[in-house]
Amino acid sequence: MSHTKQTAIVTGGSGGIGGEICRRLARDGFNVVVHYGSDQDAATSVVTEIEREKGHAFAVAADITIESDIERLFQRTAAQFGGVDVVVANAGAMIGGTIADCRTEDFDKLFAVNTRGAFVTIREAARRVRPGGSIVFVSSQLAERPRAGTGIYSATKAAIDAMLISLSKEVGTRKITVNSVRPGATSPGMFDESDSGKKQTFIDLSAFDRLGTPEDIASVVSFLAGNDGKWITGQHIRADGGMSN
Repeated sequence: MSHTKQTAIVTGGSGGIGGEICRRLARDGFNVVVHYGSDQDAATSVVTEIEREKGHAFAVAADITIESDIERLFQRTAAQFGGVDVVVANAGAMIGGTIADCRTEDFDKLFAVNTRGAFVTIREAARRVRPGGSIVFVSSQLAERPRAGTGIYSATKAAIDAMLISLSKEVGTRKITVNSVRPGATSPGMFDESDSGKKQTFIDLSAFDRLGTPEDIASVVSFLAGNDGKWITGQHIRADGGMSN
C-alpha cells in the first residue's frame, strides 16, 4: 500500500454519510481508514468499493468512547500509511424525544457517543494530524436550530461545535484547519427512521425541494479536507439545501 499519499481517518465510515465520505476522499487521492463500531460487513463493503477503483483503504473496529480504542485506531493508521493528515469525526447516534420524556440512560448514551466520542477522536487528531492537515466534525443543523424533540441530540452536537472554535486557534500555527459540517435532513442516513410526514416537511423547507444526499455532505467534506479549503477554519458550514434559512 502507498505511504506517499495523504491519509484520512473517517469515523462512522460504514454508514450512509460516512461511507460516501470515505469513497469521495479515496477518489480525491487519499488513503482511507474506514472506522466502524459494529457493522463489519458494511465497512468491508466500503473498503472493497475503494479498492475496486484502485484506491487504498482498510477497516478498523473501535469504540469511540474508549480512549485506548481511538489511540489504537490512530496507531494502526500510522503503521499502515505512515501518518494521518485528515480526520473526519462522523460517528454518532440519534435518539429523539422531548426533554420531559428523555430517560437518563438515553441522555448518557447520546453524550457518550456524540460528545465524548467526538472529543476523544478530535483530541487524538489534534495530537497526531500532520502540519497542513484538516479536522472535520460532522455536526447537524440541529446544533444551531434545535426543534421540539431534538434538545438532547442538538446539545451533543453544539458542544463539539463550540470546542472546535477553540481547537482551530490552538492548532492553527501548524496550518491545520478545523471545521464542522452541519447537514440537514439527509437520506440515506439516520433520518430514514423518520416518518413520511416529517420527511415531506423537510423537503418543503429545502430550496431545492428534496432531501440531502450523502454525496452532498461528502462534497463539502472533500472541499474542507482539500487544498482549496486551506483558508477556512473555525467555521460551521451549513450543508442543508437551505432548510435552516
